[in-house]
Parts: sequence; structure tokens; C-alpha cells
Amino acid sequence: MRNSLRILGWLYSLCLHLYPRAYRVEYSEELKIVFNLALHNAAQKGSFSVIKLVLRELHDLPKAIIFEHQRDRSKSKMLTKISSFLTFDPGSWRETIAVLAPFLVFGAFPTFLGYLRLSHLIPHWLDVGIALSMLGLFLSLFSIGIIKGVPRWFLPYLGLPLSLFSVYIFFDLVSSIWYRGPSPYTMPGILLRQFVNQGQLWIGLLVAAIFVILITSLLPSFRPFHWRLRQDWTLLSFILYGATLFALVLTFDDYINEEPYKIASMLFLAVGGWCYLRSTHAWQRFLALFIGLTLAMMTAAVGKAILYSSPTWPYPRHLTWQTEAMSTIIMWGWLALIIAAPILVKYLPGLHKSQPTI
Repeated sequence: MRNSLRILGWLYSLCLHLYPRAYRVEYSEELKIVFNLALHNAAQKGSFSVIKLVLRELHDLPKAIIFEHQRDRSKSKMLTKISSFLTFDPGSWRETIAVLAPFLVFGAFPTFLGYLRLSHLIPHWLDVGIALSMLGLFLSLFSIGIIKGVPRWFLPYLGLPLSLFSVYIFFDLVSSIWYRGPSPYTMPGILLRQFVNQGQLWIGLLVAAIFVILITSLLPSFRPFHWRLRQDWTLLSFILYGATLFALVLTFDDYINEEPYKIASMLFLAVGGWCYLRSTHAWQRFLALFIGLTLAMMTAAVGKAILYSSPTWPYPRHLTWQTEAMSTIIMWGWLALIIAAPILVKYLPGLHKSQPTI
């Protein structure tokens, strides 16, 4: 009887190989234990109980195997559809929408909503609901971009945390060191002071870019992106281009009625991103970013000059409209220099002609 039970257990183990592999790996040991325990209890009651158990398994096992295969196939189809939906192939309309979203959906649209809110044209609850929905969308796209290995459409999204690092972390660090000596605000000439101040604000982007290069070279999951970065330096410029959106928001700080100029500037940034996707050569891609940034910042400078010199300006004027416009032009100069700096990636040692294996 003991040999018969051992043979039945062995046959049952063979039958488990008919299940899908994923199901078998997760549940086979548990099923074996349950079957052997049931077989042992049936053997204590007699041969008829053993035969009854075997017949029941012969009846139920084929249905269970067929059901698990159908469920596994449905799960695979669903995962394939989800993966396809979350993949934005280069040149596709999905990639274009994903690239333009930071500038239009998360830039121009909230500015427009802010105007409607100030004009009391939308209720507060709707404004809050839209803001939460947009935050959820941004976090979802950011997570998808990280999971997908930093595809091209995701690069401008990285610019936001890099800009926050530069303005709120690196700027404070530099300022704490700088202010041990003469303050930049005591320098002769307001243009020189603006030049130094803008440099302090945005030079952290270059430090962040160096971190990106180092981290992607050290983490195995991001090495394919590091290889692409070394082959095409404009990818790093595209990351830094995303940071200019926050710079644009910052340049209109404390202004009122700036929405038309801010939206127009963000539209120019979006056009630059769209032209980047459609360009085939590195110099064309960089030129698209440079022109988009230039048009955006010049629009902002003109807008600030008009608003600051307007008779309806509500605050005391301590500066001239020329000074306000020049501040944005100086910011443009720093940002243009920063998005051009990744060309130095071409001269880093250790560039391979073929993609490294992971």
C-alpha cells in the first residue's frame, strides 16, 4: 500500500507540470502537500477511499488545468495591452503628446486656470479637483518614464526636479558659502548683481546634469540610457530644457496680469520640444531647443517690460522696466549656456561604439 501511495504521489507531481509555469512555480509545492495529506488520510480509511480520491482528482484536475491556462492567457493579453498603451514609440503621436504635456498640460493650462480662478469664473472645488488630477497624471507619467528606462519623451519631466534642486538646494548651499565674503548685492552695477544672482540660481543645473551622468553609469538598470546619452549629447540638453519651464514661472514671480505672456512663452517652449522630436541631426535638435528657449524668454522679457511700465502697476517701482527685462535676458543667457554645455559629453573618455551588455 505504501508503494502504491508513493506512485500516486509521483503521478500527481507529473500532472502538475500541465499547469502554466507561473502557476506551477507559485503553487506546486502547496498542491503536493495537500494531495499527499489527503492521500494519507484516505489510505487510513481503506482502499475504496483512495480510489474515490483518485477518481475525484481525475475529474477535477483537467478542468483546473484548462481554467488556469485560460486565465494565464488572458493575463498575458492584458499585460501586453497595458505595456503597449504605456509605450510611446519614437515618432508616434503618443510620444509627441507626452513630450508637449509638461509645457502645455502642466505649464500653460494651470496658468490659464489661475487666470480663471482669479476672475472667479470657476468654483474652488473644481479648481482643486483639476489640480489634484493633474498632479496624479504627472506622477503617473513620471513613474512610467522611470519604469520604461528613461525614454526620450520622459526627458523634459526630469527637468523639474533638477530645477528645484538648483533653486532650493544648490542655491542655498552656494549662497551660504558666498556670503562669508562680500555680498553680491553690494557689487557695483545692478547688471553685475543680476548676472551673479542668476548664475547662483541656475548653475546647479550643471551639477545635477553631472549627477545624472554618474548615476546612469553606475546603476545597471539605467546603463542603456547612459549609452544613449553618450551617443547623443542633446538628450541631456533636452532634460535641462525641461527645467526652463520652472525658470519661466519664476521670472514672473510677483507679477499680475502676466498670464498671456506666460502662456505664449510656454507655447514657444512646446514648439521647441516638438521641433526637437522632428529633427534628425544633433545640431538641428540643439537649434530647436535654443530657438524655443530664446523665443520663450524674449516673450517673457517683453511682457515684463510692458507690465512693469503699465500705469496699472500696483506696487512701488524701485527699478526701471529696462532692468526688469534685462533680468530675464540674463536668465536666458545662463540657461542657453547650460543647455549647450552637454556637448562636452562627446569628449568624455570611454565612449563605446556599440551598446554594452547589461
